[in-house]
Amino acid sequence: MKLGYIIREGIIGIRRSRMPFMISVFSLTVALALVGIGTLAVDNGLQYIGDLQADYDLEVFLENETNTIQKREIAKIISEYPGVFRMDYLSKEDAAALYNAEFGEDVLSLLDDNPLPSSFRVTFSEDYRSALYIQSFIQSIALLDAVDEVMFKKDLFDRVQGILKSIYALAAAAIFLIILSTVFLTANNLRLMILARYEFIETVRLLGASDFMVKAPIFLEGGILGFIGGIIAVLIIAGLETALETYHIIDLPVRILHHPEVIIGMLLFGMSLSALGVLKAVRRMLRFVS
Repeated sequence: MKLGYIIREGIIGIRRSRMPFMISVFSLTVALALVGIGTLAVDNGLQYIGDLQADYDLEVFLENETNTIQKREIAKIISEYPGVFRMDYLSKEDAAALYNAEFGEDVLSLLDDNPLPSSFRVTFSEDYRSALYIQSFIQSIALLDAVDEVMFKKDLFDRVQGILKSIYALAAAAIFLIILSTVFLTANNLRLMILARYEFIETVRLLGASDFMVKAPIFLEGGILGFIGGIIAVLIIAGLETALETYHIIDLPVRILHHPEVIIGMLLFGMSLSALGVLKAVRRMLRFVS
């Protein structure tokens, strides 16, 4: 009986305060859209910077006399080294093709023999991507027979890592400010919605309804409000991403529809924010009604 009453009154309450409810949904939708866009913008920015960093962290050059068996042994050692995320082998012919593509000249037309060495390009996973760890890797690999040189652009690596750390810090601060402003913006509109229910709250309280029976339907309203606002915000973000792709404005590597955890997080955040917001507003109003 109580559950039926709570559901019924929650739905009826939305009809009674239709305009304040719609205003609250609009404000919450805008707020959640800003949070979602901010989060995805940071993720896409970090993805772009990660791609610009390089396709590899270092390159292991082999001596020209290295035979196939030695190459396989070195490849096995590198691939099994802790923290190595990817390893790509470039033959002498691959190196010549890259030289031709970059400089526009055929190295074989300039020289009778291909002087470019074969090599392994190595990429480390994020947990192991530090200059200190990569230096220890270089020291170990450089001792192997048939390894001629290990090229690691430490200055560029340190610079990019510093930029990434700065972006993480700025992104965290920006998202925190967006969420904080979202809470205040939504809280003000939720108070207006509860004020529109003052007569109802006063009436049921005079009829002897407990605090729980007063709060529960309004708490349900807040949850419904947050869910609707979250769904609309997700649709808005997905629409913006589709528009950017359709008109070839920018190619986004991270999209909201590919990350259900972001969608679920937005819905839960919206429902929690609105439900707790109306609950707090009702508590304040009950002090005056009592």
